[in-house]
Amino acid sequence: MKALGEASDVLDRMAEDAIATIPGWVAGEVLYEPAAPAVVSPIHRAVESACFDVDVGGQALFMKVRYPDMRPFFDDAAVADCCRSAHGVGVAPAVRHSDPENGILVLDRLGNDWRWSKVSDFTGQDYLDAVVKAKRRLHDGPAFRQTRSVFQVIERYWCMVCDGAVTVPGDAPEVLQSVRAIAEALTASGMDLRPCHGDGVASNHMIGPEAAVQLVDFDVAANCDPYYDLGSLMVEAFQFAEDMRLILEIYDGRVIEAHYNRCRLYGIADDFMWALWGFLCFTLSPRGEVEFTKYAEWRLLRCRWQLGDPEFDRWLTGL
Repeated sequence: MKALGEASDVLDRMAEDAIATIPGWVAGEVLYEPAAPAVVSPIHRAVESACFDVDVGGQALFMKVRYPDMRPFFDDAAVADCCRSAHGVGVAPAVRHSDPENGILVLDRLGNDWRWSKVSDFTGQDYLDAVVKAKRRLHDGPAFRQTRSVFQVIERYWCMVCDGAVTVPGDAPEVLQSVRAIAEALTASGMDLRPCHGDGVASNHMIGPEAAVQLVDFDVAANCDPYYDLGSLMVEAFQFAEDMRLILEIYDGRVIEAHYNRCRLYGIADDFMWALWGFLCFTLSPRGEVEFTKYAEWRLLRCRWQLGDPEFDRWLTGL
């Protein structure tokens, strides 16, 4: 780890600038090092914020500093509130410092016996069970301050695409119309609003000893339909329907077809949302080393594939 004043590159200076703003952190007691490089493909990790392991007087902390190009996409005050609420129900690390104006969030750092999950981890029954139950515990907890649906985010991103002259594949408007039809069907069917993680990405689920789970990265967390939470997890964790149904067996105790259909439709919307985000970032972000287009194309490809599933009409009408 480095002490303050030993910065040797842009990332180090980003850390030191953030550390300098935090009250009570004495220079001689603070050490830091980058925790992970920004990678969006094949794993989506540390792209929205620069991440650092920080030791302050022997206390192990994890600091996130929002990249400037990501600031338009996220509400950092709401993110911090969601993190606090999630910690309150025991499914996320504690928040130790939050500075939304500067995009800084400091959390307890999990021990060396914890790591980011990989997609393959979800095939372990004990771990999948723990992940789904952590989501359920969050859903059953106090409401967040922010309520938002994936469809609202899609419409905002689409406006950004149009306003920013962002290039997207030629069939994107057609996909958008299909996603709008999904939004209409789900809205007409009614839904409960619960506090949701909103993120099925494997690396935002930490795996610990004996398949213990902590949820991290609440950038897109909000009160929404809890089956969106499960749908985004389904498309990340599994390729085949029989495996996806395991998530509902854990969550509901059995597979309720209407709930399964909801999840599959939300999975389509989630893929389209992240595809639009990727295309926007490719155009707007100066970080050319991050493979935003590759990620966007993959999420859009999977979205198209699901829209073409022979069961799609049944999902749409079976809510």
